[in-house]
Amino acid sequence: MSESVHEPEAADDELIRRYLAGEPAAFDVLYSRYRKPLYAYLNRLLENHALADDLFQQTWIKAIRCFERYECRQKFFAWLSMIAHNLVMDHFRKTGISPEVETGDEEIDAAAPASFLPWKEMHNAELGRAIERARKNLAPELREVFSLRCEGLSFKEIAEIQHCPLNTALGRMNYALKSLRKQLADWMR
Repeated sequence: MSESVHEPEAADDELIRRYLAGEPAAFDVLYSRYRKPLYAYLNRLLENHALADDLFQQTWIKAIRCFERYECRQKFFAWLSMIAHNLVMDHFRKTGISPEVETGDEEIDAAAPASFLPWKEMHNAELGRAIERARKNLAPELREVFSLRCEGLSFKEIAEIQHCPLNTALGRMNYALKSLRKQLADWMR
């Protein structure tokens, strides 16, 4: 086994090529790189941990089966997110259930530095909860665009994942931001 598989800067397409050539450690590197962002994406999109767990596993299985078709001109996470998105849409089509929009008061991790004053830390935690509640009230396609953009994907990649024109993805993000601002306006007063 080559040592370059374990190097943090090994390119995704190189890791895929090595995995296909029989080096299972190459997949381990890819998995450790993208498991958290993929799982976070599915959880934000679905807001159902059990379903997110199932589709997380299905996404990796399908990705492995499709590794030979991966084209390195696309970011691996965008490609992986597209597979996840398609599995989510297939699930909703098969079950006839649309994505839920929750309005619960679940805590979000607001990791504030210990140097913050207590009132400032409390303010940041409240703001984090307000943003999370507002995000959950977005329509599913808006929530998905917002979540993918927060993961650092370009609008072109988001458009590919959502199977829509670039202008539609941009419009959805614009609408999501306007909706978030409107929902947070009361909190800001």
